[in-house]
Amino acid sequence: MSKIAIDIDNTLCDTSAFFAPLAKKYDREVLHKNNVMNYDKIIVRSDDWTKEELMTFVKNYFNKEVINVPVKEGASLYINKLKELGFEIIFITYRGTKEGDHSDLIIPDYLKKNNIPYDRIITRVTDKYTYLQKCEYFIDDDIINCEQAIEKTNCKVIMMSTPKTKGYTNSNISIVNNWQEVYEIISNQRN
Repeated sequence: MSKIAIDIDNTLCDTSAFFAPLAKKYDREVLHKNNVMNYDKIIVRSDDWTKEELMTFVKNYFNKEVINVPVKEGASLYINKLKELGFEIIFITYRGTKEGDHSDLIIPDYLKKNNIPYDRIITRVTDKYTYLQKCEYFIDDDIINCEQAIEKTNCKVIMMSTPKTKGYTNSNISIVNNWQEVYEIISNQRN
């Protein structure tokens, strides 16, 4: 069975967009600051937050609200179609690597809630390419993860476009805007 490895944050779902207003609210109403938010982070935050301030945000906002992050449009439909084509679906994520981040624990419930099939979930991963050796496809939104997959594996790499990848090009990486495009690339390569 062919395998597809899929990232979660900003690939399957819109994590940064969901948490941006919560981070701003926390910064202004709880911390009484007016910091500039760093939208390049999965957990949108200010680079000026202390470790304790970030930990409080993770504990009181991220861990509690991550179950409510909306999946990207069409994700459930097209991942189900990929499963019907016979692919083994593996979710691979950085979640759970930071101190106090327990968002990895809700992933099975999150996938069930959003009608997304899976065969395996791999969490707390910092070097995703090490898990991709037997995968046919890798779908992620991070430039470094995608480039490492190209350099160190035989995966076909599909990168979900995000504001931080705008303008990036690599002839070995298919860059897409949505899950329909992901499905079209994979289904056309199977035919």
